Amino acid sequence: MDGHSKLASRMVAAALASLSVLSAAAQTPFVDDADRSVVLPERVSRVFAAGAPAEVLLYTLVPEMLVGRNHLPSAEAQAFMPAQYRTPIAITNLPDRDDPENDRELLALDPDVYVDYGDVDPDYVGALEAISARTEIPGIILDGRLTNIPTVYRELGAAFGVPERGERLAREIERLFDKYRGSADGVRVYLACSANLLTPCVSGHSSGEAAELLGAINVAGSIQTAPQRQLTGEEIVAFAPEVIIVSSPAALAALREDPGWGDIPAVANRRVHLPPDLPFNWGPRPPSVNRLPGMIWMSYVLRGQSFDDEFYADIGAFFETFYHVRPTEQQLRALVEDWRGPRIMRTDEPFLPQRNVSGE
Repeated sequence: MDGHSKLASRMVAAALASLSVLSAAAQTPFVDDADRSVVLPERVSRVFAAGAPAEVLLYTLVPEMLVGRNHLPSAEAQAFMPAQYRTPIAITNLPDRDDPENDRELLALDPDVYVDYGDVDPDYVGALEAISARTEIPGIILDGRLTNIPTVYRELGAAFGVPERGERLAREIERLFDKYRGSADGVRVYLACSANLLTPCVSGHSSGEAAELLGAINVAGSIQTAPQRQLTGEEIVAFAPEVIIVSSPAALAALREDPGWGDIPAVANRRVHLPPDLPFNWGPRPPSVNRLPGMIWMSYVLRGQSFDDEFYADIGAFFETFYHVRPTEQQLRALVEDWRGPRIMRTDEPFLPQRNVSGE
């Protein structure tokens, strides 16, 4: 090999080594909550949410990075969002573990990362890995437990290049946890998770986490103790909850139509409530960051405390920090004090139909 050939070979080798170093530098390992080490791009600018919980999480942290949304905001919800986030690209089909046809939108949107958020179980992990292997888009799964939200913000903030933002959100969540933890200690509550009221939200499940953190007694029990079936009306009456929180207007209608519910202290005392639902539902579905304003709201309604200036300060700050908009006081009062809550059943409102006290 002559001198020119040797020089050319060395230059090629140096160029390949340089490309190798650049390639390594352009990748970042991320260990998700399934203990999977996933290589992410060094700079993430486009993210795809695998479902509603991930959409809400990513909207709060990196709304500008969301490539689209599977759940488009209603006109009412848009009033609580900045203009630039009110009309996102619509995603009509989320990827499916066994159907490559549903990959089309994911591939067309060309995200840097595919994010799943919620329960970390083998089925969800398997689906994530199948979709990621087909599309060659790195996918991560994160633990959606309520108390894990600060950790998720810190990890995603660092991975997505917004560590200060992630830290700020994490600290605000921790402040709210510290402030409201145990604030409704000992209050007996029934959380109705179905329109017919017979499926409860129980402790140990995402749907019961907020009440659990507040220290309330979930009269339906826990995942371990509650019957693996719908309850009967008689069982719920026997629980004698002080407060009932329903999941929908249909649930309230079902309660009103059955005079048997009138024997429950919560009904007799008109302490039946429905969480607000804008811009995302404040109840347990989806099980994401939207449960945080619901936790604050629930602390007040469980204690029977009127919404005060401190309540509106915390809710307003939450909207500004997490939902990127500061509603007016009038907007917030309308949101929490209209028919959706907190006084769904006013003290002067008759319970219909009336129970015949003579038993006839």
